[in-house]
Amino acid sequence: MRTTAIVCTAALLLLACLASASTTGNSAPAVEKISKPTGLATYEGRDPGETIEDPIVVDYLPLFDSGDTCPFIDDYDEACPYSGSTAPDVVYSYVCQYSQVVTIDLCASQYDTKVFVYENTYTPGFPHACNDDHAGCGPNGYRSWLMTEFTEGNTYYIVVDGYWGSCGIYELMVVDYLPCALCEPGGPGETEPYCMDPENDVDNGGCNSEPPVFDHLDPSEDTLEFCGTSGTYYQNYSHWRDTDWYQIDLAHESEITFEATANFELRIGIVDGREGCENVSSFYSYVDVPTCGWAELHETLPTGTWWLWVGPSVFEGVYCGEDYQCWLTGYTPVTPVESASWGTVKAIFR
Repeated sequence: MRTTAIVCTAALLLLACLASASTTGNSAPAVEKISKPTGLATYEGRDPGETIEDPIVVDYLPLFDSGDTCPFIDDYDEACPYSGSTAPDVVYSYVCQYSQVVTIDLCASQYDTKVFVYENTYTPGFPHACNDDHAGCGPNGYRSWLMTEFTEGNTYYIVVDGYWGSCGIYELMVVDYLPCALCEPGGPGETEPYCMDPENDVDNGGCNSEPPVFDHLDPSEDTLEFCGTSGTYYQNYSHWRDTDWYQIDLAHESEITFEATANFELRIGIVDGREGCENVSSFYSYVDVPTCGWAELHETLPTGTWWLWVGPSVFEGVYCGEDYQCWLTGYTPVTPVESASWGTVKAIFR
């Protein structure tokens, strides 16, 4: 089963979708994942990389490697969350030199991937970390990306696998995680505390707050830079995400570019605010990217009020207080026009 975005038809229901996983407090509803296996498994077997007993040994990080899983045999599978895979898999091993947080990235691979990690030994059903699909990673998010902690002295087995029977060319990147966004204290940005729930958010909860509240951005000839924090939390038997809304008031049709990066799985969106919150039924446009990915929206917008939406693309697993940074260009003030006498105007055209 693959989780998908909720489609909300009523304005109030949509606002709940923008803030929480669902109106019932459960995670987003799932639908059947439709994906045809790619590649053709030959199951010839290959050494090294076939099992954790004969892995491809990684001496140090960062690791940038590529290969083809199709010649390998299906030795392992983990449900994250899809089970029943018969795809060939390739195993890498790494003895951790110092305790570190790493990201494992298969986003550039050419098939529907899965990746999971064992710590020190094979623990079926209990991997150290596991991911099948990750929002913003590869076509339709059908590629794999995860972040996990490695502890000094332990051996980690990274298994490159596939969904169902998929195999093919993979691009593997394992690197130290370094925060890509930094919201300096006192810098331009939101003023709310970490992970403020909509009922108590009096700063920038947008249409999710009652009454609606927004951080207002002033137009500028220069690129506007602003930042904030976000995260996910559990409250009243529901999974929620902290969503931040920034208001711009366009005095003329404007071609804007809205960009952002974050230390978490990020969504940015543009919401049409010209008819108020009661008439909001969907994002005007939005994009999801992985942690430290670069999100960009480029739109030509009519005169009026518009809202820039920032928050996690997921409803669980983002620690409150994680930073994001945003940039906005094209939100410019009206150019003042100097008054001129009729005689001066006539002189221009003589």
